[in-house]
Amino acid sequence: MAVLCFAIAAFAQDGPPSINGPILGFVADGTGATIQPIIGVLGASVVGRPLAFDSEIHNAVVSPKQNFALATRGENAEVVLIRLAVDSVTTTSLDAVAAGADLIAISPSGTAAATYTHNNKVVRFITRLAQVPETAFQFDASDIPGRLQRLAISDDGALALLNFRSGDDSTLWVVSSIGSRWVLPAQRPSAASFLMGRHDAVIADDAAQEVFVMRGIDQEASRISVASFGDGFDGIADVAASADGLRIFITTKKSETVTIVDLQATLSTALACHCVSTGLHPLKGTSVFRLSDPSNGAVAVLDASSSEPRIIVVPVMTARTVSNSKGGEQQ
Repeated sequence: MAVLCFAIAAFAQDGPPSINGPILGFVADGTGATIQPIIGVLGASVVGRPLAFDSEIHNAVVSPKQNFALATRGENAEVVLIRLAVDSVTTTSLDAVAAGADLIAISPSGTAAATYTHNNKVVRFITRLAQVPETAFQFDASDIPGRLQRLAISDDGALALLNFRSGDDSTLWVVSSIGSRWVLPAQRPSAASFLMGRHDAVIADDAAQEVFVMRGIDQEASRISVASFGDGFDGIADVAASADGLRIFITTKKSETVTIVDLQATLSTALACHCVSTGLHPLKGTSVFRLSDPSNGAVAVLDASSSEPRIIVVPVMTARTVSNSKGGEQQ
């Protein structure tokens, strides 16, 4: 607790905020214009003030490993890499990546990324994020109807998932780094993400009211049903998988619950988060996800690292935040 108090005190000082003490992760707001650290550890943490940058950023996405973020800045929306190290936050322009990205996605292990620009409908695959990032491939999606809603990329940078929506219809496309593309079978896909280190994906289908896993989507894919929902289904907000791929996490748009499915034990558990879910955003730790944004008040965090998953509420630092503030488990 003493370490947490030190970190909070550091943020309470005048001047630009700095990162001190243990960090659970980082939060990018809904437009990606700010990045806030979650200071402390599970059960004793607080959302700090936004980090200060030399210029405004937009479309920021934090790596699942919490060690960097990608964003755009300036009038031409150049893509920048923000290294999130303790006591050192640095921003570097990615000259090898074309400017103008509207959507950014980072792979489950943070080893690859993808960008998308709405006006020309070009997808760019970015690799070598730990060394010197480069554009490994770009794909022209101008002949695909609709507007891109979601984007995901595999850890090896070989496959991307593109969820296009046209009216009430949506289509989930797979694009490979060798230029091939195909549609995955889903009636109205609403969310999709890759499993860590694999060409497997967990997919939500609002029309079928189902979540399923597609194994080997670039080969003879097999489909495994994960969960289905009955009447009153209100749509899926997000889906994610544990690092070993043995558990699937599901949030819906209005139910204020998170569903955890154990694929080995074929068990499903619903946990009330009492929050408006904005997605499943990984934090540091094993199967730890941020469920909501600071703009809605205290942040709900799912801690599924043990046999008894729990929801933790993390307060947001304000001018009146005192040194004994801490996140507490919901009762």
